[in-house]
Amino acid sequence: MTEKLGGAGRKGRLLIIGGAENRTCGAGPLETFVELSGHEDARIVVMTTATEVPEEVAEEYTAVFGRLGVSSVRELRLLGRAAADDAATLRALESATGVLFSGGDQSRIRTLVGSRTNELLKRRLEQEGLVIAGTSAGATAMGHWMILGGHGHEVAASSVKVGPGLSLLDNVLIDMHFNERGRLPRLLSGIALDTRLLGVGIDEDTAIVVGDGHFAVVGTGVVTVVDAGQSTVAYAAADDEPMAMFDVSLHLLPAGCSFQMNDRLPAIGAVRGPEEE
Repeated sequence: MTEKLGGAGRKGRLLIIGGAENRTCGAGPLETFVELSGHEDARIVVMTTATEVPEEVAEEYTAVFGRLGVSSVRELRLLGRAAADDAATLRALESATGVLFSGGDQSRIRTLVGSRTNELLKRRLEQEGLVIAGTSAGATAMGHWMILGGHGHEVAASSVKVGPGLSLLDNVLIDMHFNERGRLPRLLSGIALDTRLLGVGIDEDTAIVVGDGHFAVVGTGVVTVVDAGQSTVAYAAADDEPMAMFDVSLHLLPAGCSFQMNDRLPAIGAVRGPEEE
């Protein structure tokens, strides 16, 4: 059984979901989120900033978490920087054991970047065992940079648009609904712009659980990892012209696999933590 989180000085976890997660209380990412957040003792805040239908989204998640035994669920819809810096918002987040960013339009989440809410979430994630989840739009917002849009069948600068993210996970660029929407060219286009980043494309009803420099895969789909750290990129003269990329590593990780982000090494099974060595 997963250890309950929330103690002072204990690092938290990120749960990054590719969207369209199972909400029927099977063995899906939301069950993992509840387990990490404290089971029936969890105090969950649902951040509905990204969605156009906050009441509907909040009601659905409240029902799902209720079926999983959680009685404390609260919605926060932060419509701009003032709300993200408000003392009442910070008080609500200080008492949470789990925070979930819903799907929608990730450009709305940009208003939280650099806010007091953003800084509080980072601190509590790093020092107090807070569990933070993001699904769909909320997933890509977890990184230092997030994908705001873009499409196309070629690896080109015009195939992706990026902007600042919440910086809860550094050196990673996340895309979602990955195989379902054919987004490998978009992720490759983003990584080509900065090959120091690790590209992580997450299928629907699939998630990565991040902690201690590695992540594990849960859910029914596959996580695609793009490593261009040793690649060569030949940039095109125009944004809509295709780039050339050589020596790009591609890893496909279904549930039960893990990935060591610092060393960029995939594994079948769990990665051993420092306390196990």
